[in-house]
Amino acid sequence: MQSVCSAYEDLPRGNASATDAGREQTVKQRELLGMSSAYLAPRTPTEHRLVALWSAGLEVAPIGVADDFFELGGDSLLAAELQLAIDQEFGVEVPAAALFLTPTVAALAQALAAAAEEAQAARRAARPEPRP
Repeated sequence: MQSVCSAYEDLPRGNASATDAGREQTVKQRELLGMSSAYLAPRTPTEHRLVALWSAGLEVAPIGVADDFFELGGDSLLAAELQLAIDQEFGVEVPAAALFLTPTVAALAQALAAAAEEAQAARRAARPEPRP
């Protein structure tokens, strides 16, 4: 039993890059992934924020607004984690399928703007009209 416990204590805890202080975090270079799209830099504050979230989750840099999430190494689990991060970052819930249907930062920024407009319209509709 003691050998099992000591083996468990030797396992790294948390993010591997965080537990290995002497090792820098590995960030994949976009150029090495063989992207099908040319790099297009973020143009709006929303695109900049989305690129930062994607880069952190995918550990890829730089990320362009026309890059495909799945070509960058994304998968369904990371898409779910990113969905939560986007909801928290922007305070707006985009549909769960948005990243699968619009797997680029540019398209996701548009979906986010649409979701924000819908949420604002729903809040206005829910408010009672003032009486004269």
